[in-house]
Amino acid sequence: MTATSTIPIPVSVTNPGQFFACCGLLELADRLWHGAEGWFQDNIFRLRAVTATKLTTESALFDAIVGCTVSNAMSQTQIDRLTNLSVMSKAGRERTVGLEEEKKALEKLRREEPILLGAPFHLRINWFHDENRGGNRFKTWAGQQSVIDIASSMKTALQSSDLQTRGPDNWFSYSAIDCGLPFNFDSDLGGQGSALDIGFSFDPLAGSAVTRIGSSARPFLELLAFVGLQRFRPRQIKNENRYLYCAWNHPLPPEIAAPAACGMLPLAGAPLYEFRLLYRTKYLKSFLPAIPFFGDSDE
Repeated sequence: MTATSTIPIPVSVTNPGQFFACCGLLELADRLWHGAEGWFQDNIFRLRAVTATKLTTESALFDAIVGCTVSNAMSQTQIDRLTNLSVMSKAGRERTVGLEEEKKALEKLRREEPILLGAPFHLRINWFHDENRGGNRFKTWAGQQSVIDIASSMKTALQSSDLQTRGPDNWFSYSAIDCGLPFNFDSDLGGQGSALDIGFSFDPLAGSAVTRIGSSARPFLELLAFVGLQRFRPRQIKNENRYLYCAWNHPLPPEIAAPAACGMLPLAGAPLYEFRLLYRTKYLKSFLPAIPFFGDSDE
């Protein structure tokens, strides 16, 4: 890889999940290589290191993502305490005042604490707690679902030998069966989210291997979009369930690409897209496909 070479990744820019996955990929590449730029060109996201070496390759980036640890911000003391309380019977905990409440509080921390990506990225992901800048509106999972479990499941699915033999052409299209609940950033998931969407329940079919219907997800897309939303946010059309993003068309580092991605940095010829959130329930959401944005009376 030379100083002018790039990693081309095919992308559907009308899939918000793929767009924000590209943003996440740029974020991690910049942290790994101490300088990276990315941009969209037609249906390709191009990624390159600012200073290329033998380590600034697609395989090095992929291996770093697969190899990093995923944890949450709980302390080891809190983790150990939750483990000890969990092995006790409920009756045993109830014999001591406060133990059951303490366990529930620690379980809430485990579900909701920020996510940490370990070396070489050292990234804290907490956008889903951000009420001031509206980051938490893109939280797609319900309160009783665990963000660490979802992130860990997507990360574990990346260790598939099948995926590791594929190049960037398949990073965002690779689909895994029964890899756990996704974040639902992938707008191609469509009706997989609930029995109401499909028209019948999967549960009666689960008792037999012949009739069981396995859910699928694109783990690389889901995990990278989760990462991307830490820095990159779409812009909301005021008082509407409509969100804008821009497929910026010039090589930019993440700190400049972030305002470009929400359309705050004018770039000639860079297309704008809008998408909506699908509210499956009061708490469960998913990203819908985007359409080109040509302006609005209030924009």
